[in-house]
Amino acid sequence: MSAALESLNRLRERVASDETFGLPSSRLAERLEALASMGFAAFEEQGFPTRRLEEWKGTNLARLEAMDFSRIGPGSPPAEARSIDPSDDLLADADLVFVDGRLLVASAARADLPEGVRVQSLAEAASEDPEIPETYLGRLPDLKKESLAALQTAFFEDAAIVHLDSGVRATRPIRIRSIATADGPTQASASFPRLLVVARRDSAATIVFESESRGTAPGLTAFVAEYHLAAAARIETIQIQSEGAERVHVTSSHARLEGDAHFDSHVFSLGDGLVRSELKITLDAPGAETRMRGFFLGRNRGHVDHFTTVDHAVENCSSDQEYRGVLGDESKGVFRGRVIIRPDAQKSDARQSNANLLLSDRASIDTKPQLEIYADNVRANHGSTIGQLDTEALFFLRARGIDEAVARLVLTRGFAHAIVDGIADDAARHSVAELVDNALASLYPGARSETAPEKGGD
Repeated sequence: MSAALESLNRLRERVASDETFGLPSSRLAERLEALASMGFAAFEEQGFPTRRLEEWKGTNLARLEAMDFSRIGPGSPPAEARSIDPSDDLLADADLVFVDGRLLVASAARADLPEGVRVQSLAEAASEDPEIPETYLGRLPDLKKESLAALQTAFFEDAAIVHLDSGVRATRPIRIRSIATADGPTQASASFPRLLVVARRDSAATIVFESESRGTAPGLTAFVAEYHLAAAARIETIQIQSEGAERVHVTSSHARLEGDAHFDSHVFSLGDGLVRSELKITLDAPGAETRMRGFFLGRNRGHVDHFTTVDHAVENCSSDQEYRGVLGDESKGVFRGRVIIRPDAQKSDARQSNANLLLSDRASIDTKPQLEIYADNVRANHGSTIGQLDTEALFFLRARGIDEAVARLVLTRGFAHAIVDGIADDAARHSVAELVDNALASLYPGARSETAPEKGGD
């Protein structure tokens, strides 16, 4: 038995003895207890994914299996968690802030959201409308086939829940922040944040979920997100991961779309550690459409793996996905994109693209876009590219007096901003552009940032 599984077994007994989810005895509490038990049983049966599995051939989780976890969640809380003040400027613009998977603070700014838009913790939702988490939480992941989603389901202790009534539109981005903390230089901690979004008919919102870490110690962040979109609902979601090199970060996102629903996904992987991001979307009624955009950055010896699946289950649906990667130093990127067009999914329209920029001869990318087409009246294409910075464009900038580091930064930012600029919400786009620009600047420490283009430019 691996060190990680042995310590998780030990901690599981401790967690099971606590009051479940901090909720009073109720039908919801009983369902969550049963869901956690199902998750742990499914994880024990499958274990950690290995490279023998087709979906995991590009990523080795030996580093995760070797972790000896000292705690799950914030514990008592640890010193790092206690040091996070709710008035911290980093937390000021968030509607909900979670530390190690539990709510730290809920912002009073939620009051300015329109009536019918609810942004709550699990306890708040259970108190106000328990039917929402009871009906929708844990419905989309297939625990018997997704061991890390099963692990997350076994241990999550809280959740961010966004509920939109029919016909309601959020007037500003909904922001949720998740912070993972460390106890010391060697003790591993595990954090299990969770997000549930239920969008009723003809509702709309932009939702930003940021994951970051504080402290330098090994650890795991396992994040599961579920999106239920009713007919004609429109959701734009932005996931940002910027955790430290010591952590393993795994995201499993699932969306189910009814007729004429529109789901825009933007994923930004900016951390330095081992990252695995999975996105699985089911287009379940005619007229459903999704647009998937992603940008991943590899630095030092980071490993970034993106695995996407779009299931065209019925006719007249469309999907358009574009992921871009920038890989420097000794980093490695993996992209696996899978589009399934079922026999009854005639008149489907599917596009898939992965473009990658290698900044070092020691960096690498393993890319494999895939189409599985079982219908004959469809339009579909896919492709991937691997290249370096354009030498002619670099020469053009150098000839105009721009030093080499700045020129390289300008070109790299232009490549990345093709994804950033796809964010529809202005405020969210500008804040993401700043985060991406700051991350890219770390690749070129000699660049004079004041000479680079303004945020959001090409």
